[in-house]
Amino acid sequence: MSTTEDYQAKAAEALVQLGEAKTESERNRLRRAHGVYLRLAANVGESAARIAARRPPEPKKQGKKIGTGLFK
Repeated sequence: MSTTEDYQAKAAEALVQLGEAKTESERNRLRRAHGVYLRLAANVGESAARIAARRPPEPKKQGKKIGTGLFK
């Protein structure tokens, strides 16, 4: 399972628990947890797409050595 799928599964689990919650504080906590997991799943997917679209890094240029320029 990827992390996106993990977060979506946790969000679904939070919804199931929300239906079984008895107190208002439990409901609030589970509503927040559900929203957080959905945002995390969306952000993981977007970051993977950004990484795939990114340009490969350019090779590092060698610095000039002392004593090889015009003024020796």
